[in-house]
Amino acid sequence: GLTDVFRRRKSVKRSRKTSNMEFNPDPLLFPSTWMPLRWLQIFAIAKAFSTDPLNYRWCSPDEADSVIPKLMRHYLIQLALGDEWTRVFVGEKRVGLGIIVSLSYFTSLLQMFGTTLKLDGGAAAMLIPSLLGSLLSFLMNSAIFWNRMSAQEQRQTLHTLGLQG
Repeated sequence: GLTDVFRRRKSVKRSRKTSNMEFNPDPLLFPSTWMPLRWLQIFAIAKAFSTDPLNYRWCSPDEADSVIPKLMRHYLIQLALGDEWTRVFVGEKRVGLGIIVSLSYFTSLLQMFGTTLKLDGGAAAMLIPSLLGSLLSFLMNSAIFWNRMSAQEQRQTLHTLGLQG
């Protein structure tokens, strides 16, 4: 319950004082950061759904007019990937897998942004903070993963990628 969250929060603060590179995200910080972005997504999608209902329908004989179901599909996929990233990265602390999930989440948000842009530019603009947040999550995952690698593994990775001679 709530007392467990506060107990864990105290243990997180204690572990920050140590000098090791232990990753313990604050259980209250992560949800409070993403909740405003989720609400902004909901308002953006609602705004897009209310755009010109005579031209855009849920079902249409012409496939070009059926943007609404595509937008709903993109919304549900990115919602599931966002929840999966939270479970993998914050819950299980699997940073490597978190990179893959956060990149998938960013890609799905980008698709949702494109579909929303076809309906309403204002609604699409409301999704930009979520795009930036997911990009920041990807970079954070990558930085933590990179910092956990030894110097030899980092050199070998750079050499494999052709970034070091």
